[in-house]
Amino acid sequence: MDWFKKLLQNLPLETISDWLGNIVVWWSHMVEGVPSAELPMYAYIGGSIIVLLLWLLVARLMPRPLGGISWVVLFAILFAPGTALGDSSLLAPASIGVVYAVMMKDIPGAIANALPILVVTVAGLFIGFIWQLLRGAIESSMEKTRQRAEQDTQAQIQLASGNYLAGSLDSSGPDIDESNLVKTKKK
Repeated sequence: MDWFKKLLQNLPLETISDWLGNIVVWWSHMVEGVPSAELPMYAYIGGSIIVLLLWLLVARLMPRPLGGISWVVLFAILFAPGTALGDSSLLAPASIGVVYAVMMKDIPGAIANALPILVVTVAGLFIGFIWQLLRGAIESSMEKTRQRAEQDTQAQIQLASGNYLAGSLDSSGPDIDESNLVKTKKK
């Protein structure tokens, strides 16, 4: 317990208090003109966007496909549309309906509320698959263009230096055995 007391003594509590005060002032200025009925929706959407942006930092540390898949799943959990419990005309996140149904031990209700999450996940994974195909095609095209430009540059350098035979003696040209050339010169 002494480590906790030392930690509290070493924390800059005044600085943390100032930061929190600035955040509260910033938030109050930001939501000044928002009606109180719409404030929870804005807070939920803003918080979800912040969570997704922070998850991008975590996803970049993960192996390539797992980071993107985890981001799509988190997006689906946060933003999949569902209905509010009392009123079917109001939209609410589907994850809230799943949690409520599980707490009430309503397994069919939990499955029904999980379907929008699964649909958004599948749609996001499909869009990610198409994006990766396009990205791969673009990268391979750019690599081919870069290789052609490099070959053109080498050809220009070769022409400028007057070394016209250097290109025919490389690995793509005919194989010349040096021992046969030496024997031919001796004859």
